[in-house]
Amino acid sequence: MPPGSLVPSDAQEGIDSLMGAVERHAPGQLAALYAVGSLALRDFTPGHSNIDVLVVTASQLGTDQLSAIAPAHRALRRARRDGCVCYATWADVADGPGPGVPSYAGRWPAAGGGIATPMTWAILRQDPVALRGPDWPVVWHDDTALRRWCAERLGAWAGTHGALLLRQAIGPVVLEAARLAHGASTGRVLSKSEAADAAAAVMSGKYRRVLADSLGYRRGARTSMYWGPFERRSDARDMVRELAASAGVASN
Repeated sequence: MPPGSLVPSDAQEGIDSLMGAVERHAPGQLAALYAVGSLALRDFTPGHSNIDVLVVTASQLGTDQLSAIAPAHRALRRARRDGCVCYATWADVADGPGPGVPSYAGRWPAAGGGIATPMTWAILRQDPVALRGPDWPVVWHDDTALRRWCAERLGAWAGTHGALLLRQAIGPVVLEAARLAHGASTGRVLSKSEAADAAAAVMSGKYRRVLADSLGYRRGARTSMYWGPFERRSDARDMVRELAASAGVASN
């Protein structure tokens, strides 16, 4: 795939900046770079999507090299969210994510929020977007591990009683919950937009409004389908719990 063919020019600039930093601070190490997340799933939305990438290096980078590259992560920040970067060797790609695979979000090193997860590996396996390197790498996949990971995440979210009031907070939670429920049930990863459409097709009509509202917000709608935030929050919380129950997940 020609670099940038499916990547917006603004996002490509940040990716080019990161690749340049890797080449400067780890000469000869950059073997491949893959877009993951919304870019890979053809669901990148300006104003709502950040940039997530997996960098493959010939050998494991040292702490000093990663520290020197870290400032370039800032070029991936979009939509008030830091970009996520995962560094892996070809062996890591084939063996799967684990504690030895460094994954960073925001300031290096990240305290959680990384993308060395079964979902990222599933995206890389099902529809890789190679910005450098082979189009179809040998990628680890464990259907059971992906389903379990999605179920655990969904269960934790279903048990959350936080005061989500703002549409900009509720929308991403609703869409991600729909995606996690689909992953837990099917072992396949959808984009957030696809997951919302899939959930709307099978859920009770009560929740179609909050799904449509969240999807509309992601796509740039300025007006809400709700008169106020409290009903939207209640529908979102109930919908996430119903998704968890339908996927056989107990709320934590």
